[in-house]
Amino acid sequence: MALCLTGAMAGCGGGGGDTQELQAPALLIRSAATGEVRGAFDVQFFFSAPVGFPSGRLPFSLSGGSEVPGSLSPLTSDTWQVRLTPNPNQEGLVELEVPAGAFTDAAGGPSNGVAYAFAQPFNTLAPFATLSFDGPMNALGMITGPGAFTLAFNAVLDAALTAQGVDVTVGSIGGFSRTSAAGQPDAYTFTYTPPAATVGAVTFELGTGVVASGGIPGDRNWWSFGLATP
Repeated sequence: MALCLTGAMAGCGGGGGDTQELQAPALLIRSAATGEVRGAFDVQFFFSAPVGFPSGRLPFSLSGGSEVPGSLSPLTSDTWQVRLTPNPNQEGLVELEVPAGAFTDAAGGPSNGVAYAFAQPFNTLAPFATLSFDGPMNALGMITGPGAFTLAFNAVLDAALTAQGVDVTVGSIGGFSRTSAAGQPDAYTFTYTPPAATVGAVTFELGTGVVASGGIPGDRNWWSFGLATP
């Protein structure tokens, strides 16, 4: 019986005998995280059979993140794991590629003839919010009476925000409540009552670190609105 290395020789095994192709194990790359990650996450390499590495370790290239030093390790004879950290203060993809020739079968036979790629979406931007008013305003866009504000974040917060986390320079807020569904970026509504007979401005502020998402603290957020109350 003739043995034929995949892609090595066309027409190998003449003379009517059986032929058998030797192939490197296949590879499946999978993340232990689901959805968009905010911090470090584990990636597993599932080989269809035990493997060897000609370079001494499983080689791969990365963009959008970095390998946690010393984290690449075997879980079983055909499963490996590495921990990756996405780049800070960015949003995009952590992309990993295992090149052709990176691994062989356990006996050092044929190496993989194709590259294997993987991508994980990430967002390590600090959480921030927009604030909008739905109430009476004059032609100049100045608040003239009580109305509802909506505070909408770009991320799911680690802990729910309360009214005590929002500083207001004049007037008062009440009826503070979360309106977003579980697992969705946080959103809150509250009623604002401005002081009477006031022409000026009101400022709402979230201080640095008042909110956090994925352990990433929020920067200072502030918004000013004109006032013209009777």
